[in-house]
Amino acid sequence: FRYADSLDIFLMIVGSLTGAIHGAGLSAFFIIFGKLTSEVWNATIAPEFYAFKDKSVKFVLYFVYVACAVVVFASIQVGTWSLAATRQSKHIRTEYFRSVLRQDMAFHDVKSSGELNARLSKYYIGLQTIYYSKDRYNRILTFECPVIQILVSMVIQYGSMSLTGIIVGFCYTWKLALVTLAVAPLLGIASGLMFTVTATYTKKELAAYATAGTIAEEAISAIRTVVAFGCQDREVDRYTHNLGDAKVVGIKGGLFTGFSMGLLYLSMFGMYGLSFWYGTTLVLNGEIAVGNMITSFLNILIAAFALGMGGSYLEALSAAKAAGYNIFDIIDRKPVIDPFSKDGDSPNPDSGSIQLKNVRFTYPSRPEVEILKGVSLTVEHGKTVAFVGQSGCGKSTIIQLIQRFYDVQEGSLEVGAKDVSTLNVRKLREMIGVVAQEPILFATSIAENIRWGREGVTNEEIEEAARQANAYNFIMNLPEKFQTLVGERGGQMSGGQKQRIAIARAIVRNPKVLLLDEATSALDTKSESVVQQALEKASAGRTTVVVAHRLSTIRSADKIFALHEGQIMEEGSHEELLLIKDGVYSNLINMQAGRESEEDTLPLATLPQPQCCISKKSGKIGEDDEEEEEEDIPDVSFGRIIAMNKPEWYYMAAGCVFAAIAGAADPVNAILFAEVLTVFSLSDVEEQKSKATLYALLFFALGVTVFIAYCSESTLFAKSGMELTVRLRKKAFKAMLRQDIAYFDDHRHSPGALCTRLSMDASRVQGCTGVRIGTIIKNFSSLGVALGIAFAFGWKLTLLTIAFIPFLVVGGLIEMQLHSFTFVYITYITCDQLHIKGSLNTQLAAYATAGTIAEEAISAIRTVVAFGCQDREVDRYTHNLGDAKVVGIKGGLFTGFSMGLLYLSMFGMYGLSFWYGTTLVLNGEIAVGNMIVTFFNILIAAFGLGMGGSYLEALSAAKAAGFNIFDIIDRKPVIDPFSKEGDSPNPDSGSIQLKNVCFTYPSRPDVKILKGVSLTVEHGKTVALVGQSGCGKSTIIQLIQRFYDVQEGSLEVGGKDVSTLNVRKLREVIGVVAQEPILFATSIAENIRWGREGVTNEEIEEAARQANAYNFIMNLPEKFQTLVGERGGQMSGGQKQRIAIARAIVRNPKVLLLDEATSALDTKSESVVQQALEKASAGRTTVVVAHRLSTIRSADKIFAFHEGQIMEEGSHEELLLIKDGVYSNLINMQAGRESEE
Repeated sequence: FRYADSLDIFLMIVGSLTGAIHGAGLSAFFIIFGKLTSEVWNATIAPEFYAFKDKSVKFVLYFVYVACAVVVFASIQVGTWSLAATRQSKHIRTEYFRSVLRQDMAFHDVKSSGELNARLSKYYIGLQTIYYSKDRYNRILTFECPVIQILVSMVIQYGSMSLTGIIVGFCYTWKLALVTLAVAPLLGIASGLMFTVTATYTKKELAAYATAGTIAEEAISAIRTVVAFGCQDREVDRYTHNLGDAKVVGIKGGLFTGFSMGLLYLSMFGMYGLSFWYGTTLVLNGEIAVGNMITSFLNILIAAFALGMGGSYLEALSAAKAAGYNIFDIIDRKPVIDPFSKDGDSPNPDSGSIQLKNVRFTYPSRPEVEILKGVSLTVEHGKTVAFVGQSGCGKSTIIQLIQRFYDVQEGSLEVGAKDVSTLNVRKLREMIGVVAQEPILFATSIAENIRWGREGVTNEEIEEAARQANAYNFIMNLPEKFQTLVGERGGQMSGGQKQRIAIARAIVRNPKVLLLDEATSALDTKSESVVQQALEKASAGRTTVVVAHRLSTIRSADKIFALHEGQIMEEGSHEELLLIKDGVYSNLINMQAGRESEEDTLPLATLPQPQCCISKKSGKIGEDDEEEEEEDIPDVSFGRIIAMNKPEWYYMAAGCVFAAIAGAADPVNAILFAEVLTVFSLSDVEEQKSKATLYALLFFALGVTVFIAYCSESTLFAKSGMELTVRLRKKAFKAMLRQDIAYFDDHRHSPGALCTRLSMDASRVQGCTGVRIGTIIKNFSSLGVALGIAFAFGWKLTLLTIAFIPFLVVGGLIEMQLHSFTFVYITYITCDQLHIKGSLNTQLAAYATAGTIAEEAISAIRTVVAFGCQDREVDRYTHNLGDAKVVGIKGGLFTGFSMGLLYLSMFGMYGLSFWYGTTLVLNGEIAVGNMIVTFFNILIAAFGLGMGGSYLEALSAAKAAGFNIFDIIDRKPVIDPFSKEGDSPNPDSGSIQLKNVCFTYPSRPDVKILKGVSLTVEHGKTVALVGQSGCGKSTIIQLIQRFYDVQEGSLEVGGKDVSTLNVRKLREVIGVVAQEPILFATSIAENIRWGREGVTNEEIEEAARQANAYNFIMNLPEKFQTLVGERGGQMSGGQKQRIAIARAIVRNPKVLLLDEATSALDTKSESVVQQALEKASAGRTTVVVAHRLSTIRSADKIFAFHEGQIMEEGSHEELLLIKDGVYSNLINMQAGRESEE
């Protein structure tokens, strides 16, 4: 309750008071019932037959009074608690998300984004799902609020019920109450065992699901890599393996839960037998009246029952606490480096100097590997310094230490002559601007991405920053200009476009310290030149630290530091370092200049301004777009959901039998109760005692039977339910990985939304199967047996109660309408974001959207932290929770009303039924015992009907979730990697031919990317595609892999149209190294093994050697078994790229696609890897996309692109002869810079 405000506290106090009164209402009901039973009994044996008929009307009125009071107080209780809990829901989620963003990098290095985001979905379901046991008719309710608050409300209600029952029981018959209470501890032990076991297994199950969720999020986020290497089955196997752990835990949990519930009922029925036996003895001894025995027993019974139900709620509360622990543990975690803390000094406003003094550093997640080994350096205020060296030598680590992502272990780091550990973290980062090697953009507009650089920036400043970053022209050529959506992680932008937007974001920050980690690595030649000038201009008056592999970009730096294996080997200006013979820097320069000096130079010329090749249809996120189609989610029958459980039919069949037996226990209990009363009409005392003993033993036998039934049905249904959950999750995940890339381009199918759907919908579908089936069978068994017995013992009385059935069903339906109301409401709230028809619960939609934002922010945590965007991300997240809060509040009010109607119907039926029953007794049409049996079975049937409406809610939620699960499972993509149809590629040819290809991305049909492109790549030849960013080069790479189909023209591989080839077999002959390498959170060896199934360790090592990765891998403590971290986060950029190259080499492909494969490598590594790639290309068809033109001069043919068209083609020498040509101009610009070295 830490997030409860004064209104919440007031609501909870009112709800607690009314809950306590509500709990006491049942005792009042049994007092009236006991007196009425006594009066009826006396009337049948006394001459005051007709006098009682007038008294019975009074008793009916008493029932009405109690009913009205319970209706009012129950409605207020449920309504106020639901309202208070819903209000606190938003605070809990928000604070959790805020705390995640608050944590330091050491925390995020060991916690995956998938796991953290899963705690907002699966763990929150753990908080939302409770076992609502009402008079032993168990059901599951899903509230739109934190259930802990609701559970407290129920504990108060049942606590009051228990206390009141004990007091009343002692008042009427203290001896019987004392004996009954002596057995009560058994109920407490059973309840304690139940919620302890449930909490333990719930925690284990959630942990397993969280791990599986991490794998799913990782695979979906890296879908292009998964698809390119055909890793779908391996990812499904990884996912399923972790689901298997959850299944085992869930089945064990079901076994122990059934044992605990069975023990609870065994204790309860044992108490019934003992209490009735002793009570009968007291009556026969003349110590108490029959009515007092019934009143005392029923109150002690309801007290014990309340204790049992309290145990069920404590079980749910314990499960919710177990799930909530994972949330509050993070909420309460205070990081060592706290960006929200107000402690610390302000940075020196007049100085941006940087000084490292004998700094030693190891990453907390890899303490055995020392990255920096006594580094000392000074960067004067306003100066520009550069770090050069091979990948993994510590350059990027220094960049992170300056931002205080980590603290140094030894030495010190000062900014503005102040140790960073003494500075306020937020203020320190406010004065720093960063452009990272792999730019991370957020799924919003270009303008908003630039605005992330500094809060409150104007549109004019955004446009000026875009001009400086050479981004203005391509942005203005987009249909939506600055309002263009960049897509998930900037996926709708080309690499160069993303980099320029990121540079604009840093420039608009107007920082005192500028950190550039390969800021121009993804830019084409002309853009690099212009942006480099802009960066040099932006660096004026600022302290600038540059990490560079392209040494031409840092020659004007005031000082250059050459690092090697975590130590500074040389420092000085460009000219000074060149004088060091055989020095680290001069060797790097010579290697790079040696390649560039071979390029012929021509007079510089001006290229036409680049035109846009990217667009996004809609503007701001959430903006309604009438042209966009809604998802057509097909109807799903319950039969199909049940059919998914067909392999476990024998478990379900046996479980149904045991559930039916357990459900019949209450009607049988009613018969035994009535038979006990008939004992008093016997004349023989010995026979009375004998019968009392017999019925006591029958109560115990009934308890043993129910114990066996509960143990069996809970285990069997847990088995079938967990099998279904695993099967559904596996099928849904596999179906997701089956989809074509166009599916994932749709912003409705972001990784966050899909992962949320995967976890939440699968859990909800299980809501109409598994343990839920057992609960339904038990209730319908109780209902059927109770009605059968009621008709057999008193058909007239039973017929009267049938008139109340519509009211009882309406009560349940209103509660169900609480949820179906939200199915329609979604159309008006979040359809513009998810475009899902009204079959999905509004809160699920809002939580899915919020989950997408959370996943995006946590995945890009370094960018969020570097730019201090935590508050803005929290605001975006909170905004999407607002819709869920509105619906939750309305839901709470509706719940209170529906509960009131339900109680009004039930108590009204009780009063009228008992009045009519007594009339039948007095008329001699029914025996007292039969009336008691009939009445209690009517009571049982009424609860079954009343609770039946609530099952419609659960089934509706399951059906709604089923829509989404089966929509994914049934969706057959046009480009199907799982299909066995299609020809095999030509085994003797890897030729590629495009014939008049026109192409637009399905998500952007209004922008044509390729405009009649025709080209031929002969088998075994190497061709290169060059041109400015966004001109269509990478699009051709994707078309060759058949990520998309062309709209016009044709594309052939090996002389066969790719549309006729089997998709999986086509991709098996292709190896890819993308511009931004994606690694999986496993070992280096496993990442390389992803290239080809069944590859040996020797082949992995050889591939690493060819990719120049072997040496750095062998220097790691775990060597090839070293974990690379989430998205390869534990590796440097160059190391990741080399592992990705090894992954492609080990594939032994017929066609090799290299999309800027060496862009992230340092000079030495680039030279070696380039030789390896040239060797690997021998005998293979190779297509290279390159900005570094020196890497493709030996290509057999070069195609120069401009605005989606091929402007020139030929060899390097042939294209150089074209005066003022596209290619020659690009060469001249690059060679012009290099010649200055």
